[in-house]
Amino acid sequence: MEKRIILVTGATDGIGRQTALALAREGCRVLVHTRTRDRGLPVMEALERDSGNPLLTLVVGDLNSMAGVRQLAGEVRARTGHLDVLINNAGVFMKDRVLTRDGFETTFAVNYLASFVLTGLLMDHLEAAPAGRVVNVSSMAHEGGRLDFDNFQGERRYDPFGAYALSKLANVMFTLELAERLRGTSVTANCLHPGVVATRLLRDGFGMGGVPVERSTDGLLHLALAPAMTGRTGGYYVRCKPLIPAALALEAGVRERFWEHTEELVGTFRNPDAAAPRARCSDR
Repeated sequence: MEKRIILVTGATDGIGRQTALALAREGCRVLVHTRTRDRGLPVMEALERDSGNPLLTLVVGDLNSMAGVRQLAGEVRARTGHLDVLINNAGVFMKDRVLTRDGFETTFAVNYLASFVLTGLLMDHLEAAPAGRVVNVSSMAHEGGRLDFDNFQGERRYDPFGAYALSKLANVMFTLELAERLRGTSVTANCLHPGVVATRLLRDGFGMGGVPVERSTDGLLHLALAPAMTGRTGGYYVRCKPLIPAALALEAGVRERFWEHTEELVGTFRNPDAAAPRARCSDR
């Protein structure tokens, strides 16, 4: 397991930071994602000090924009020849409907679209690894997600809890559909609910606490590193235990339509548009 190359998005706070630390302590080469270099440098220095691992690399990209996602993918590609594990962890909870510079609702864009685009941009790097793994961080909140293609990004009405639940349902549907499309390759895709963890997102968004963040990484490390996960794909886990996700995520036709809708927004999975997204969310 030593020196596996692993990208953790959203690695400067909460579960992402704790996961980066745990992976560094396992001897992995961790790519520590940050929105800005100024924000990320002190975090990376602290991770190096606390883990004793000098193999950490800072990579930058603001997932609030598709240009930022492409910047992050470009930095990863410039610094590595392959990628063993991609952990799509970054997430937000927006109390108000705010559009990104690309015209997408922010919760949907950061929690889901960024992961879709980043994974596609790095797929050849994952395929170049002996057994690449995609790990998407979802939530038990996905069970409350609803698909309304006429109000997909809060165009007609915005509910912050509904938007968050939809983004987490999107993570699960993306994972299961990606796993199907990667059948027969060396790359696997799984997702998980890491537990109810006392993060800033949970406090600010839901007004509640949870288990300490130090206890949040066992499921992520299992999916990222465990030999038992070799070749296992298309699963939804609560920490380390496989469970059945929401029924909507299991409907192949729904997942396929959702994938096609995503590509209408950001371009095809393996070759997203080099310019701005071709379809925008209207501000109604």
